[in-house]
Amino acid sequence: GHLLEAETYIGGKVECLETGVYRADIEYKFDMKPSAYQGLIDNVDRDLTFAIEVEGGLKKEDMVNYDEIKNEIVTKLEELRDRPVRTERPFVYHLDVGAMY
Repeated sequence: GHLLEAETYIGGKVECLETGVYRADIEYKFDMKPSAYQGLIDNVDRDLTFAIEVEGGLKKEDMVNYDEIKNEIVTKLEELRDRPVRTERPFVYHLDVGAMY
């Protein structure tokens, strides 16, 4: 079987929940929409299956840790959905792609 370790995507449509430049050493206030996270949760299985089978060219049933990874993703999304207003230092640096054009 295959381990589902990481999946990256280059190209296509880019969406973001907040725009701007974020640094890990400065706290920011985020006010996100719980319904957006619920939509992601509702489609986790569909999206992972697409990433594995269409983009990765593998079979979902060959993934030996599929349920574990799926549950980790859902848990993190539920935490964001359930506490959408937060002040914290982001782990990801994000430059709004609009600023690159």
